[in-house]
Amino acid sequence: INLYKQTTDPFKRAISSKNIKNPLNENQLTQIFVEQIDVQIRNLKYSFGVKNQYSDVFHGTKGIPDFFFHKLEEGSVSEPLFVVEAKRLPAPIPPNSREKEYVIGDNKNGGIERYKIGKHGAGLNECGILGFIENNDFSHWKNAINTWIQDQSKIDSSWNISEILNEIETQSGCSYLDSLAIRITGNLKLHHFWIKTR
Repeated sequence: INLYKQTTDPFKRAISSKNIKNPLNENQLTQIFVEQIDVQIRNLKYSFGVKNQYSDVFHGTKGIPDFFFHKLEEGSVSEPLFVVEAKRLPAPIPPNSREKEYVIGDNKNGGIERYKIGKHGAGLNECGILGFIENNDFSHWKNAINTWIQDQSKIDSSWNISEILNEIETQSGCSYLDSLAIRITGNLKLHHFWIKTR
């Protein structure tokens, strides 16, 4: 979480560069964020790395989280330390069909949903979601997402009101929240880190 905080300002400077062709899509925003968090890891001389997209070679899950943290071990492959899904808020156009994508989506591709059904995070007890806030404020999105979770818990027994997001810390450019994802294989703690991109 401290790495995320330290990466916020360099990331915001990077995406405001005049050399970048805007608007940036989710993959492009994620790529730039991963580049900037890698700089922080190297500056702090941490003994782990970060890479874009994780293909699960241990559990065979089909989902591919947007980025992951891993041990640095020569001649060895280790399970990820932490995997992260990235989402834009609001979801990209068309406006209504993907509105709730942070929580649930078409083909079971919602951000939180992927963790709940085991598409992401197999073998882990804690994972993350990175939110790129493109309009409205943090409070708006916390309320909207919690409403979507509450609504889903009324129509789908695999969802529970206890899965709503809890705000831990908010600063001017970023917000950190956590939540619980209830899974058949064991509950998962989710760390939500949101950055205002505009």
